[in-house]
Amino acid sequence: MTPYIYILSIELVSQVNWTPIMSNSIDYMEMSLLETLLRDISFFLKFSSSENINSEPVQKYYQGAEEILKVLKPIILNAIFDSEITSDEVLSKAFEELGVSVEELLQQFERWQPLSSKAYFVLQVESLISEIRNSCLDIFRVLKSSHQHLPYELSSASLELHLQKIKHVGYEQTSTVIKEAKRDQVGNFGPSSEILLRIAESLSLNSNMEILIEAVALEKLKENTAQAKKVAEVECIDQLIALITHMHHCLFLIKQSQTCSSVPIPLDFICPLSLELMTDPVIVASGQTYERAFIKKWFDLGLTVCPKTRQTLVHTSLIPNYTTKALIVNWCESNNVKLPDLVESTLNQVYPPCATKVKKLVEDLKSTSNNVKLPDLVESTLNQVYPPRATKVKKLVEDLKSTSNNVKLPDLVESTLNQVYPPCATKVKKLVEDLKSTSTYTQRVATAELRLLSKQNRDNRIIIANCGAISLLVDLLHSPDTKTQENAVTTLLNLSNIDNNKKAIVDANAIEPLIHVLQTGSPVAKENSAATLFSLSIFEINKARIGRSGAIRPLVDLLGNGTPRGKKDAAAALFNLSLFHENKAQIVQADAVRYLVKLLDPAAGMVDKAVAVLASLATTFEGRTAIGQEGGIPLLVEVVELGSARGKANATAALLQLCTNSSRFCIMVLQEGAVPPLVALSQSGTQRAKEKAQALLSYFQRHYRIF
Repeated sequence: MTPYIYILSIELVSQVNWTPIMSNSIDYMEMSLLETLLRDISFFLKFSSSENINSEPVQKYYQGAEEILKVLKPIILNAIFDSEITSDEVLSKAFEELGVSVEELLQQFERWQPLSSKAYFVLQVESLISEIRNSCLDIFRVLKSSHQHLPYELSSASLELHLQKIKHVGYEQTSTVIKEAKRDQVGNFGPSSEILLRIAESLSLNSNMEILIEAVALEKLKENTAQAKKVAEVECIDQLIALITHMHHCLFLIKQSQTCSSVPIPLDFICPLSLELMTDPVIVASGQTYERAFIKKWFDLGLTVCPKTRQTLVHTSLIPNYTTKALIVNWCESNNVKLPDLVESTLNQVYPPCATKVKKLVEDLKSTSNNVKLPDLVESTLNQVYPPRATKVKKLVEDLKSTSNNVKLPDLVESTLNQVYPPCATKVKKLVEDLKSTSTYTQRVATAELRLLSKQNRDNRIIIANCGAISLLVDLLHSPDTKTQENAVTTLLNLSNIDNNKKAIVDANAIEPLIHVLQTGSPVAKENSAATLFSLSIFEINKARIGRSGAIRPLVDLLGNGTPRGKKDAAAALFNLSLFHENKAQIVQADAVRYLVKLLDPAAGMVDKAVAVLASLATTFEGRTAIGQEGGIPLLVEVVELGSARGKANATAALLQLCTNSSRFCIMVLQEGAVPPLVALSQSGTQRAKEKAQALLSYFQRHYRIF
């Protein structure tokens, strides 16, 4: 051991109060690990009283995990505190893995909300419960095979009993079925209706409304995940969204096949939420029409997006759609179709728990009078029928009472519709035609208008793309007029926020023109070109295409010489591109590491973005060499000590690559005083940071014996 390493190890032990590992004692780290594990298990078991886990499928997963942890907590962990066996390396590793899984499982249940994605929750939780189950089995097997003296609670017979208990805990396999269905989506036919219905049942997606709520939850999750630059998770969520879309379509076809009428119901007469013929249609702020009771239920749940368009609604007011209602009545009369009983059909789907009893009540009322119009007897009886739902159902009855069969069609309807859903498409078509003009001024005005419209909302972005604007905007990226070019690239950036538009932009051969803007455009145009390339590179197939098209060097030039915003956009794009291995060498060869190391200065305001790219590049020989040559090691150590949570995790990941692949770099990292901040991070960082820090400290211990 060199004198420097020896002194460092003495100082470290004194700072963190580590006790050397001895055969007959539990060391500080092991004791702390067990205490943390017991605490997390105790917290988890207290969740049984939480209202959040009372719904399915959350409850069944909680009960499965609870059953395993209840076996483990009192009998094994409490006894082990008095045992010498925790010095066993295999057992310590099993406890460590168990602790990580329990902590992550606890976080999953803490984050769960009624409007969270059930599919994503199940994929995460099933994996964690499986890991916990396997860790517990490993612990029991190690204890059972141990030759050391164990407390009575850990006798061989007792261990075998608990081993069998855990083996027989119910084990859900929904995630396996979901993964199979995701694979089937790649083929021509997609998952079968039987598989989709099986998944829907497992996830407790019992109605079309619940399927649409799941779709909204997944889209929100995707948006948050994309902002966090978690590309692999975004792709997984995309696949889940496609799966739920298949499920919705499957349910629609089943509903259509179950209709009593031999005449197909016009799609405009079917409520997108209930998939039933509407009896009281109303218009929401997006211009879509729904059955009143169902859209009110949607709003009551706290959802403020249109179920069909996913547009955020500016208000939740409901406007009666007299026109559609009259058309439905006329259609029913012409085709001899009985209009559904509004009370029964609505209650049955919106409030299923009380539907049977209320339907029976309605039947009783009908049998006592031929002219029953929802008398007050209904309201007075509701509290006796189903008290927890009484208030909501009473409100529903009030709404039904306000419905009149003597419908008039005032001229107000058309004027109201134009206010609720302005006819944007006509305006966009005119602007798209103007893009074809030979007048520079006309093109500049049209691109400016489209830039503004595309920024406003998702609906506008869909309309602009559908009107054929994308290919024309791509052509204008070569416009000699600086403002037209800037407007065109900014509009494409806004349009790329929708996945279908991403594909359309790439299919319009936009990558080379975007690179042209990177090289020749105004500062704002360069920023937005880099941001567009970042947006397009979220899809794996585009990472290779963009890298092979020559985008990397101009992105690196922008990283080194652009505006502050341009540098951030370039760093984000380079990070995405670096996730495709072939691009990493190009990024290093373009001298990106020199600029990235400079951006580790907190004054630049880009530490997190720069260190994320460096961590990715550090997985290659060329990247590690460049980081060392450019003086990046001291700055990475500084980020581990003083950076943000994300910065610390990425800096540690980069140092782990540097140290485990080069003894020279490893010595440099140690000389920079990396051990104390790594020790602190291994105990209090994010889960990823802890894992990386622990791996690096273990490497130091094995190869340099610093502890």
